[in-house]
Amino acid sequence: MYNRTEIILEAYPYEFTDVMKGRGAYFCFCRDGSRKILKEFSGSASKAELLDRFLRYLNERGCVAEQIIYTKEGQVLHTDTDETRYYMRTWFEGRECDTRNREDILCAVRRLAQFHTDTAAFQEELPQTMCKTPDFLEQEYRRHIKELHKVRNYIKSKKKRNEFETDFLKEYGYYLNQAEEAADRLRQTTADESMRFFGICHGDYSQHNLLFTAQGPVIINYERFCKDAYISDFAHFFRKIMEKHNWNTGLGMDMIRAYDKIRRLEGWELRQLCIRMRYPEKFWKVANHYFNSKKSWANNRDGEKLVKICAQERERAEFLKILDRFEKG
Repeated sequence: MYNRTEIILEAYPYEFTDVMKGRGAYFCFCRDGSRKILKEFSGSASKAELLDRFLRYLNERGCVAEQIIYTKEGQVLHTDTDETRYYMRTWFEGRECDTRNREDILCAVRRLAQFHTDTAAFQEELPQTMCKTPDFLEQEYRRHIKELHKVRNYIKSKKKRNEFETDFLKEYGYYLNQAEEAADRLRQTTADESMRFFGICHGDYSQHNLLFTAQGPVIINYERFCKDAYISDFAHFFRKIMEKHNWNTGLGMDMIRAYDKIRRLEGWELRQLCIRMRYPEKFWKVANHYFNSKKSWANNRDGEKLVKICAQERERAEFLKILDRFEKG
């Protein structure tokens, strides 16, 4: 595999002294002292070229972002002999956002709000395959509800159930109601109203994709950038942090205010945040993992996760009440 990597690196105009593999990428050290990252690229050459133009746009606006390194032939992608596509980009030295550090979290929220502000002037149209429709999330929730029904029916058909399966059936009705309520509330949103709040999103904003560097906080890994509701990026990060902090109300409200100070959150977006937090995503994920694994085995990890979800529910429910009042007020 290392020899294969060396062959790929020959396509680039650098002399490499060392290569390390980690987190689905190759970390490449150059003789001139610079460092690069080589990753597989999932998508077409036109998508990679669009990503390259988007990253250049960010840098031109003074928003520090990674840059794609062209091959010796001036191509954005290098295609290996097995048709696997690769791209190389700059590597930032820094540490990831610490989800235990309140200031790191609030800085990450402010950086996201600034990113959304900076991308608003990006003029190039994204292809339909990279654009979420206003009803995308409702359709996804409806699909997940069907999957929850399937898991419930499978478990009920079993004559002998393990502890996880017994606990799942006990909690199923409660979380199913939450999922259906979230989907129903999404249906009440009109497309004309929602499109005002759509724009370029990162697509996978998390603590792993924000580095604190000598140049300040830098967002990385834009491969999933797309057109979606801006609140989708915020909600994705918000949920992860709230779950890690047991739905701490003070922290949650501080995150909302921190984003709002940079980019104002309108009523539609706050309603969307309420709906997305009400949807029992973690419960669906556990059910989905169970159903797609070897269900004949008692999966301790799934059981532990379900217990944790239920243990946090009281705090989550209290936070949702406060969030609803905040949105309506």
